[in-house]
Amino acid sequence: MSTYYPLAVGNTWTYRMADGNTFTNTVTAAEGDQFTMQNSMQDKLQYVKKDGSTYLADNFEAGNFQVLLKDDLQAGDAWQVSYMANNFENLLDMAVLESGISKEVNGTTYDDVMLIEGDMNMNMNGQIMPLNYKVQYYYAPDVGLILTTSSHGDEMGLTSYEVH
Repeated sequence: MSTYYPLAVGNTWTYRMADGNTFTNTVTAAEGDQFTMQNSMQDKLQYVKKDGSTYLADNFEAGNFQVLLKDDLQAGDAWQVSYMANNFENLLDMAVLESGISKEVNGTTYDDVMLIEGDMNMNMNGQIMPLNYKVQYYYAPDVGLILTTSSHGDEMGLTSYEVH
């Protein structure tokens, strides 16, 4: 089975944002099935745990590991990510919209791509409030995240990568 998030010390992914700026994510350390990630634009480290075919990450809230991705997802699969930000509980409803598609990013075509969409909501005093903001994540097997887009026109595309 292919892995949609290849994790090994030294793996790097460089992305270009819509404004032309670039940043690199690097796997800097591993301890068992937990990996330390460094984003060149952030001072804090992030962590990813691999549990079978499931990737748990604390990307949204430090120390709060939530399902980020699974290698065996198929179109129609869904889950929810819950995290605190700005003293509010935020809910990200994740759904696999497509799998097995081809996607061109910065001149490279990737096959067997999985498209996951996150729909952001906030829990305010027990009321779920839609934030009217959706993020699309495109993952290619044995490469990782190749493109992130949003309903507000944001875009972050992979420009280069090195995986072991």
